Amino acid sequence: MRKFFLGVAILAFSFLGLAQAEISAFPLGLTEMVWSLRGLGPAQELRLTVEGLSEGKYRVVLSVSLEGAGTELSMLGFLGAPLSVTAMGSQVDLSTLNVLIRRREMLNVGEQYALPGGQFYVREKAEIAGVLCLVGEFHPADRPDLLIEVGFSLSDPVYLLPLVRVKQGDRVTFEMVLTKYSKP
Repeated sequence: MRKFFLGVAILAFSFLGLAQAEISAFPLGLTEMVWSLRGLGPAQELRLTVEGLSEGKYRVVLSVSLEGAGTELSMLGFLGAPLSVTAMGSQVDLSTLNVLIRRREMLNVGEQYALPGGQFYVREKAEIAGVLCLVGEFHPADRPDLLIEVGFSLSDPVYLLPLVRVKQGDRVTFEMVLTKYSKP
């Protein structure tokens, strides 16, 4: 059990490595982001508030809420939310997308990009919770049965990815979607 929680912690922090906005990119005032997370367990809501304070300081509040039976709620807290990508039967290493996250303004709709471990195709520009995003598909080379839809924010600072949807065949095994975005 101890090894499991250590693994969960390590994977959660690696998922946080997919942060696509630096905290310093957030403006003065309150920016609120809410994601809906779905998979095989109970639906969850991940809420992140970044408050830009004076003198270059920030206050960050992070919370997860979920509802279900006691046996379904074995993974409470922030570690359970992002880890659902792994815990819900779809072990996918998204760290290869870091290079695209950092260079997302240079990506073009209709283009395909070779990455270590797979291919990324930029499908469209779309709004997610009022945020202009570049939406694409990652095809892992070692998992031809998986398709991972990913959205990168183009117009506003969004700390985590606005969209991560893992599909195995026609079945969605994990989904994390930005559902609310408000800024000062």
